[in-house]
Order: sequence, then structure tokens, then C-alpha cells
Amino acid sequence: MEKWSVIKHYRDILASEKGSILKNGRLKVALVYPNSYEIGIQNLGFQTAYRVFNSFQDVCCERFVLDFYEDNLSIENQRFLAEFDIIALSINYEEDVLNFIRFLDSQKIPLFAEERGDEHPAVIAGGALSLINPCLLYSIADVQLAGDIEPMVSDLKNIFEHYKDKKDFLSKLDALSYVVAQSKTERVLPVRKKGEDFARSCIISGKGEFAGEYLVELSSGCKYNCRFCTASYSFKPYRIFNRNKIIETVKNECSVKNLGLISAAFGDLPDIYELLTNLKETGYNVSVSSLRIDSLDDKLLSLLKNIGVRSITIAEETASEKLKKVIAKNITPEQIYEKAEIIAKAGIENLKLYYMIGLPFEKEDDVQMIVDRIKRVADIFRETQVKHYNRIGKIRVSINIFIPKPFTPFQYFEPDGKSSIKRKISLLKKGVARIPNVKFEIMSYNSAELQMILSKGGFEVKELYKEYLKNGFHIKTAVNQYKKFKRSKAGDINKNFDWEELIDHNTDELLYREYEKCVKAKEE
Repeated sequence: MEKWSVIKHYRDILASEKGSILKNGRLKVALVYPNSYEIGIQNLGFQTAYRVFNSFQDVCCERFVLDFYEDNLSIENQRFLAEFDIIALSINYEEDVLNFIRFLDSQKIPLFAEERGDEHPAVIAGGALSLINPCLLYSIADVQLAGDIEPMVSDLKNIFEHYKDKKDFLSKLDALSYVVAQSKTERVLPVRKKGEDFARSCIISGKGEFAGEYLVELSSGCKYNCRFCTASYSFKPYRIFNRNKIIETVKNECSVKNLGLISAAFGDLPDIYELLTNLKETGYNVSVSSLRIDSLDDKLLSLLKNIGVRSITIAEETASEKLKKVIAKNITPEQIYEKAEIIAKAGIENLKLYYMIGLPFEKEDDVQMIVDRIKRVADIFRETQVKHYNRIGKIRVSINIFIPKPFTPFQYFEPDGKSSIKRKISLLKKGVARIPNVKFEIMSYNSAELQMILSKGGFEVKELYKEYLKNGFHIKTAVNQYKKFKRSKAGDINKNFDWEELIDHNTDELLYREYEKCVKAKEE
């Protein structure tokens, strides 16, 4: 890629933004989101880190996204990575580690912390991945910041503003109680924000899924404890942020009329009707991130419709009542059908359905139930839309393959086998394709396999990274070579996983109890 093309690309991005920060400083921080701009810009953790680092005196933080690898430049001033003193990695997804590996290699920076000298920038990492599985960055990052950045600001401000050299900088970070580093032997306790420390947009972009939207976080974590979900376990405790402060901040900071509300279970928040009414009277168009269908009623749907919401998601996960007990997702078929009808009746024209296959103890009959459920929901939604609005509406179905996640009760289970998953995918494709007015996407097995390997990667995942480098970033070859190093502790709850040696979420006993409930539910 010619340098001028890269410069123009990022200048065009900068011109589409409101709120980007242009400043100079003695200490230069490269804030990297290891994926495309359109994915990175919608991440509030990335935006919050950008705001925080730039609030420090004499510190200049510029963003890097991976729209390019070779000849990549920062968004703000189109600088090369070599011009920065610190690389700060904001990362949420396992597969993005591979993108970061490619990026470091393209910049001639050694991948592993032990191979980087004083002439190389310090690499610090934070974000959801450092809470979900810190093993994936253990050999790469010099340190990982475990938790939310807001409670860290005072510590980080002092360390960044008094930066002397790389050795002194990392030594001071190592001393912080919430930092994961190879120099430590004790488990780290993550820090959590609360009260008024909600995340919100620093930058409003003209690009990406949330183009033109101001995003604000209403809560963090989730109270439902679905056994497959990291939000319920790695982000405890469930916190609801100060509603009055949120409204005040939106009115003071939000310069657009499109507002995105972020919460794991939006409909269960206290005073939600009052919040929506207030926003409606102020004139905002609102989108919501996630809704539990058991919290939906006519009043809430009417409010959502009136403030511009056009799509609602039902995440039933599985249509099998037996498997719902296993995963602790207590939604009945009657609720599904009732809510599909009232969603359509309220005039919401788009319905999204989410399911998983490959859950522990799942049979092919359980997968057939998903097909039957989609058909019934589609019939109800279509018939109600026709009756009340003389249109059929749109239904989209997304089906993912179950990936066991660290720090959940399902970390003790191995994924479903390849042949079993492929039979289930075939069954779904044939069944759902026959249902009119339904568009669907099903996760590929190859994508799932990579996620399975990375998700439960321990310290030995370093060997995968070596193979990835050695084989020219050909991941399939790297995975085949790596499998001989992969070890498993599945089914043995008396042994700690590697990630449990690094972070203490204070959930050890909870995970054990919930795992036993999974097994018991299967036997009932």
C-alpha cells in the first residue's frame, strides 16, 4: 500500500469524526485496536482508554486500527508506530490476538515480551480479553491491566506523567495490585467501576454500524448467570450506573440525535420507563443493545417504537427445555410466541433470533426443535404484521456454535465434535431454508474450531503463536502443528486451569456449584 493512500484513508476517517483529540506530548502512546476501524470505533473500552490517556499532562495518545498492516499509520497524525514510546492494546476477542501478532511482525517488533529490549516500546494490554482469559496475552504483553480503566486513572496518571524509561515504567506498573505480569506469582484481583463511572462515546464517527450514534453504558455485567456467558461471571458484580448522571451527561455531551443504550439486559433496569420517556421528550432516536424477552411488555414496546427502535432480538439460545435447564436460560415456548406477537403488534418491523448448537448433552433432536421454533415464530410474526400493518416484516436468524469459555461453569466441558457439529449444521440449513421470509447465517465449523482452541488456551498457546509466525500467518497450518502441544483439563474440576492461576474473580465455589447443577440437569 502506498503511503499516500494510507494517509488519505485515515484523514478521511478523521474528517468523519466528532470528538477526536489532537494534541502533542512528551510521551507518545499508540492505542491499538487489533481489528478494522469500523469494529474498533464502536467499542466503548477503546474510546474510554483514548479519553483517559489523553487527559494526562504531556501525554499524547493516538489510535491505530488494522485497516492496514505494513505501512500502517496512526489515525490522528498519520505517524508510524516506531515514533511511539508505549503500545497500549485494547482487546476484546480471542481471534484479534492473531491480528495483533501480524501487526507487531509487520512493524519489526518481536512478538514475545522476553525477546523485546529497551529499544522496543513497552506493550501494555487491557480490555475484556484480559478478564476472560489473560493466558492469551501472557507471553506477549509486558503487563495486562485487569479490570475497568476508570478506577485505575489515578495510578496510571502518576505513572504516565512521570515516565522516565521503559524499565522504570514497567516496574511501577508491576507493583499495582490489578496488574497481570510474568514477574508475579499471586493471583490478581481485578478492579471494577461503579456509580458514575459509566462508559460513553468520546468520538462520534460517521462510519461503522453505529455511525452517527452517541453510545452510553447503562450497566455492566449481568444478573442472570446463564452458565455459558462470560458477562455473568468475568464481569461480576452486576452494576447499574447512576441514571441521573447518565441523563445529565447525555444532555451535556451528546451533539447528535441518535443515542445507543448499552446494557446486557436493558428491559430489567430500574426506572427504564422514566428514562425512555425522558429521552423521548428530549427528542433522541434510540437504539438498544440487548433485551430479555421476559421483561418485554406492551408499554415498553410502545415506548421503544416511539423513540425509533426498529429491531428487537430474542436470544432463546436453545429450543430444548432440557438444555435450557443445563444453561440456566429460563424462557418458555409460550413466552417466545407471546413476545413475538406483541413485538409485531407494536409495529417493530425487524425481529432477530439467536441460537446455539453444540451445547453439552445436545442431541440432533434438540437441533430439530430449533427449526420448529423458528418456523412457529416466523408464522406468528408474519401473520401479525400482515393483520395489523399489511406487511410481512423481516426475520433474521443467527446460529452460533457453542464455545466453552474460561471462568464459566462450562469451562469444564469439551466442545462438540467436528462430525457431530457438521451434521447439525446440515440439519439446520435444510430446515431453516424452507421457512419463508427468514434470512439466516450459521457459524462455520472452521471458525468455531479456531475459537475453541483460543478460548481455552493456557500458557501453551505460545506454541500456536510460534507456529503462526513460522508458517507465514497461515492459521490452518499453524493449528494443525499446534494440536500436539494442546493439553486439556476438561472434566477434572479438581485441577486449576492456567487462567485461574492468574486472576481471581472470586467465583471458584460458584463455578463448582453451577457445574454440578449442569450435570444434575442432564440427568433429570
